Amino acid sequence: MTRLVTILIAAMLGVPALGQAPDTSDYAKTLFGQLYPADQSLAQGWAAGLEGLLDQLKDSSEDQETLDSIPDFQRLVEAEHLPFSIGELEGAWRMRSLQATDYGAFIYQYFPARIYPEGRAMVFDKDSGSQRHRGLMAQLDAESVFFVGALYYGYEGPRIYSAMTPGEATDEQREFDAVAEIYKIGENHFLMAFAPNANRFRLYEIRK
Repeated sequence: MTRLVTILIAAMLGVPALGQAPDTSDYAKTLFGQLYPADQSLAQGWAAGLEGLLDQLKDSSEDQETLDSIPDFQRLVEAEHLPFSIGELEGAWRMRSLQATDYGAFIYQYFPARIYPEGRAMVFDKDSGSQRHRGLMAQLDAESVFFVGALYYGYEGPRIYSAMTPGEATDEQREFDAVAEIYKIGENHFLMAFAPNANRFRLYEIRK
């Protein structure tokens, strides 16, 4: 998401000029209101669904990489969610992707990413690695922040959540839309859980 695109989105959401701290009340409601109805449940049910899949993989998988990865998944699923404010997310981070499907559970290396304020928006920007995400964030409640954005690949330019583009979204655009919830699970340690897609789960473990 270029600076110009972020400014245009901010204008569409009715937020003020750049340089102000992110708002966690009216702005959050406005951002949430941009979600398609199908996405308004955010990542609801991700933990129970992922636990069920991990149990299935433990019983059925013969892939050693999958079996070795399961304890790390379980540690994140079972982590306590601590109270925090969105401002704690600002800065440079390391993020690794953990992905699980019926075919296995896989953990990828850490890549650099950053989270920064722009106007009343907080921008999530993981622009390294083969699979990337950019989007906007706002406080959901005392223990979570929500993300509205899109997946894109390293060989292409960034995308934005399709409801924020002019005109009617195509099926292809919708395939790249991404919503998630972010939780604090330790000092400078966060977990980002994306909305499950069928029986496919994606997490980002976020550390300094």
